[in-house]
Amino acid sequence: MKRIVLCFTMIAALGMASCGSHKPTAPGANRSAVNSAIGAVLPEEQCYTLQEEAPAIRKVGNGSHFKESTAKNIAEAQARAEFAKSIASAIVTATEEIGVSMDKYAGDDTTGKSVSDQSGEANDFVMSIAKEIVKNTHPIKTTRYLKPNNQYNIYVCLEYMGSENQMAQQAESALKDKISPDDRAILEKRHDDFRQRVLSNLGK
Repeated sequence: MKRIVLCFTMIAALGMASCGSHKPTAPGANRSAVNSAIGAVLPEEQCYTLQEEAPAIRKVGNGSHFKESTAKNIAEAQARAEFAKSIASAIVTATEEIGVSMDKYAGDDTTGKSVSDQSGEANDFVMSIAKEIVKNTHPIKTTRYLKPNNQYNIYVCLEYMGSENQMAQQAESALKDKISPDDRAILEKRHDDFRQRVLSNLGK
């Protein structure tokens, strides 16, 4: 009988020791470990939030300089460059998808200059269309920060002054003057498809 009691006593002691060796996990400890592995979450920048709400007609630029006005100019220039690049890419992709070629004429119908006469002419005139569209934009949000080195860090969100459809229509109208009569006929026939593809590519 004494042996049985002794055995139960030893088992109970071992059980208590085992329980004591496992410390409870603090709430959120696992989340902290995961966050530490992933990295710190950066605060939400308002300009990027606005861009995400309407990516087809908004672009963000960032600039840093010791002069606030210069930092803002850099940010706006960057936003315009991103806008033009995005629009030009959308136009090229949309024309390829609907079967319109831009390798026949790089000028208007009166000049009829072949693109092969000058390398990169097609890209140049598409970019000129994009830059013309970008002129119809304005800043809708500007955020200012001061870096530890006293430089201004400025974000600017530009927005096209019109609807998405108006932007696509402006691109189509400008493109008609730069392509051959045959391709213009294709564009006019499939203009709804072209505009939808431009908008789709702008939102990427």
